Amino acid sequence: MFLSIFHWFVHDARLWVTNIAQTHPYWVFPVAFLIAFSESFIGVSFIIPGTTMLIALGGVVGMSHIGLFPSWLGAVLGSVLGDWISWWIGFHYHHKIVHFRLFRRFEEQIEKALHLFHNWGTWAIFIGRFMGPFRSTVPLVAGMSELEFWPFMIANAASAVIWAYAILAPGAAILRHFFP
Repeated sequence: MFLSIFHWFVHDARLWVTNIAQTHPYWVFPVAFLIAFSESFIGVSFIIPGTTMLIALGGVVGMSHIGLFPSWLGAVLGSVLGDWISWWIGFHYHHKIVHFRLFRRFEEQIEKALHLFHNWGTWAIFIGRFMGPFRSTVPLVAGMSELEFWPFMIANAASAVIWAYAILAPGAAILRHFFP
C-alpha cells in the first residue's frame, strides 16, 4: 500500500515539474530553487522526491531552448539555503533536536550522520550532499557539532555547485542530443 502511494506521489511530482517547465520555461529557476531547497532542508527532504523532480527538470531543459544555467543556479541556491538553515537549527539547538517531536522520527538518520561527520569532518558535508538520506541531516549534525560557519559554507557551496550540475546536466544533455 505504502509503495503504491509513494510511486503515485513520485510520478505525479515528476509530471507536475515537467508540465510547469514545459508550459512556463522561464520558471525553471524558481522551480529548481524550490525543489533543491526542499531536498536539502531537514525533514522536508524525506517527503519530497526532489532527486526525481530535478532529473525530470533537467530533461525538460534539454528539450527546450532555454539553457541549463537558470535551473542550475536555482538548484545551487536552493540547496545552499536549505543546508544553511539546517546547519543553523543544529547550531542553535544542539542535542536538544532529537527531543523535538518532528525530529524523533529521524533519530537513527541523525545518529548515522553524526557518525559520518565525526569520521570525515568537513568532508562529510561534501560527501553527504551526494547521499540521498544524509543530504539534509549532515548539515544539521554539522551545526550540532558546532562546526564554524565559514568552513561549513565553503563545503556547502562547493558541493552544491557540483551536485546541481551532476543531477541536471545528464538529462539535459541526453535529451538535447536526441531531440535537437
